[in-house]
Amino acid sequence: MLEKRGLNYRVESQTARALGFDRNSCPLTRMKELVDLVFIFGGDGTLLHTAHHFIGADIPLLGVNLGRLGFLAEVEGNELSKALEFILEENYKIEKRMLLEAKVYSDGEEVYRSYALNDVVINRGARSRMVSIQLYINHQAVTSYRADGLIIATTTGSTAYSLSAGGPIVNPKLKAMVVTPICPHTLYIRPMVVSEEEKLKVTVEGQDAMMFTADGQYNYPLSTGDEILISASNKEIKMVKLPDRNFYSILHQKMKVGLV
Repeated sequence: MLEKRGLNYRVESQTARALGFDRNSCPLTRMKELVDLVFIFGGDGTLLHTAHHFIGADIPLLGVNLGRLGFLAEVEGNELSKALEFILEENYKIEKRMLLEAKVYSDGEEVYRSYALNDVVINRGARSRMVSIQLYINHQAVTSYRADGLIIATTTGSTAYSLSAGGPIVNPKLKAMVVTPICPHTLYIRPMVVSEEEKLKVTVEGQDAMMFTADGQYNYPLSTGDEILISASNKEIKMVKLPDRNFYSILHQKMKVGLV
């Protein structure tokens, strides 16, 4: 399809080997030096993994869903040809998506840092005991949780794990963070939406090992007393948006929102 149009392209090395493709391949780590736009084939997990390699790069991403839900994907596999026509006609928009930056501190020292397009999660790990979580916003104690964990999501990630835990759906054009407890042991604690300008701190206590996870991909073990600082990053991810769809049409199509 690309060759017929005389376009230069690169295929990620592992994908090329799996397909028996023996030309125009390069490692994902070098891709941003060579391309102007990236097509990502797979589900949301594949898109999230790939997006981490393009953080801060001026290169837009377009997801092509080959998985199940694929909420982050812009098109389905059978719509690829149509999507390519839009791209070649320059009939598309670029949407900038906010990232979270999370830093883990142990005994006052930074021990781990990660970015997240969807969410960061602090949870109880493999054991069944709940954990105690204290949430601070701008250095002010806001609430404490006895729960299985806590999700801090971007608006992009509001339709992912946060939604499953009872969080709200938020248009990804809004710059905000969604704070959603996981199975809190109380009737009164609800999810919160806070400004991108806020600085969040989470402290954890538990009898067993706990876990920090970014975008369901990057894990770091937590211990009692560790602190996690979470804020909006000054880096972004750029996503291709095609003219024949929007957030609400995708919400209707994939989440069945609005069906009666």
